[in-house]
Order: sequence, then C-alpha cells, then structure tokens
Amino acid sequence: MMKTVPAVAAVTLASLFNITAAHAEPTYPDKPVSVIIGFSPGGPTDAIGRVLFRKVAEVMKTPFVIENRPGAGGNIGSQDLARAKPDGYTTMYGTSSVTTAPPLFKRDDLNPEKAFDAAACTTKVPLILLVNNKISANNVAEFYKQIKDNPGKFFMGSSGNGSIDHLVAMEIASKLGQKFQLVPYKGNGPALTDLAAGNVNFMYSGSFNSALPFIQKGTIKALAVTSSKRSGALPDVPTLSESVNELKGYDAGTWQALLAPKNTPANVLKALDAGVQSALKDKEVLKSLHYQGADIMHMPPSECQAFIKDEYARWSKTISDLNLSAR
Repeated sequence: MMKTVPAVAAVTLASLFNITAAHAEPTYPDKPVSVIIGFSPGGPTDAIGRVLFRKVAEVMKTPFVIENRPGAGGNIGSQDLARAKPDGYTTMYGTSSVTTAPPLFKRDDLNPEKAFDAAACTTKVPLILLVNNKISANNVAEFYKQIKDNPGKFFMGSSGNGSIDHLVAMEIASKLGQKFQLVPYKGNGPALTDLAAGNVNFMYSGSFNSALPFIQKGTIKALAVTSSKRSGALPDVPTLSESVNELKGYDAGTWQALLAPKNTPANVLKALDAGVQSALKDKEVLKSLHYQGADIMHMPPSECQAFIKDEYARWSKTISDLNLSAR
C-alpha cells in the first residue's frame, strides 16, 4: 500500500518550499546590462569597450549594451552611474577621467571612492607625445627645448578640460618650465585631425588606433610615450623617462575599469570581474587591445578600488598644485 503524507505535514512542506523559492536570488545577470561610456563613439575608451564587452556578453550569456553619454570630461556618465540602482544592471566602463574630472569640476559627490565600486580593472594605455610633421625636432628632448625657448608660441591640442592628456601635459610643463597655448577639443578625434592638418603643434594622445594611420603616413610624428616602459604597439618609440633627465621614472597614462554604483552586492562584482577577466583572455580581444596600445591590468576588485583611490589622490593633488579648474 502507498503511504500518504498527513495533511498538516504537506502544508508545512509546501510552506517551506514557498518561503525558500521566495528568497532564492535569480542568477546574475538574467537581463541586459547597460554599460555607460562617458565619451563620444570612436574614442579610445569607446573602441576598447566595444571590443571587450562584445566578448563579455558571450561569456556571461546576456547583452551588454554600450551607452555613450559624453560631457564634462566624463562627469555626465559618472553622474548617471552614481544615481543608478546598485543591482549590477547599470555599470560604467570608466577611464582615468573618473579620478581627474571630479576635482577639476569641483564635484566631490563624484569622488570614485564614495560614488562607485570597482568591478574589474582591465587595461592601461600610455599617452603618445605626437607632433605634426612641420616640427623640425626628431626627438622629445629637442622638441621640449624648442617649447622652452619659445614660450607661448606652441599650441597644444587636448581632448578636453579634465582629460588625462590635459593634466599630464600640464604636469610635465610644470616640471620642465614650459609655457604653451592650450587648445581644448571635444574629444581625441577632433584634436588629432587638427594636429595632422597643422592647426596645432602637438598633443598627448591615448588613442593608438586613431594615431597609428597618421604616424604610418608620416603626417604626424611620435616622439615618446608617457609610460615607464615602452609600448608593444610602438616598440621603437622611447619613453619620456629614458629620454629626458628631469622626467626619470615618470609614468602616467590612461586606464580603463568597469565600475558599478556604490553598495553593489559583492557577488555581483565578483561575477562581473570573472566575466571580464575571461573575455580578456580571448585571442581576438588581445589582438585588438594590442593594436590600441593597451596592456592588461588585472587585479581583484578590492585592489582595483585601492588603485583608483591612489590615482584620485595623485591627480587631485596635481590639480590643486597647478591651481587648475574647469569653472
């Protein structure tokens, strides 16, 4: 004979099942994830982000949708992220601008330590010191001497106030006693185009994929990179550190990291980091990153958060020391 479960026991088991089901968390992610990029399409952050998150979407089996929200040196995108629900479905592919734009624009509410949680550090890219082909100098030491000997007569293009190239240029100028005219653009692309046309004399660019065709054609010259080591994408171009005595040990550049709103659950950050790190091992992704001058910068979310904190302190001090402001 088949035994039956008493009615009271059946009700109890059903209640337990319902309670368990009600508290079971859905697997993350179970719907599309928005990835804010605080710059216009075609720039270095956008170029790397689109390649990377196409693969992340495959790995995590859900769409990762790029949303460009340019403005205020990246602060518009940062502001939108800070206001988003911390559930992992609104993220931002941030760059070094998250540590430079807030102090420049006096936006303490966007201090990355207070406003965001780091999900994954991804890549770092040095800046390239580029000059148009009308410049007679063939190395960085000669060019820097020309700037110093002709104060205020050289024009430097930048991708905008608050950008890392702007601050690196001003930091170097302070160290070397340089004076030049700053010409800010709305992004790296317009600045690079005007450099090639001869409308500005030089710039520091983190966009390898955009600069390489001009370099190969001879329209512009690459004199140095700002990282402590030479770039694999431009191995014949020396570093500032090895070329200029006053800049020994100098190391600066842009970097990218996936960020989430503050108080995003740890399991969500861990899942995002795992997806990103898996994507960064893909051969096609690595090939694309190499072309764009990017080196992998892997560290756990907690170390990534500490790195961003240190970068914020560095550039906040630089902005204060140089008395810079976007207002």
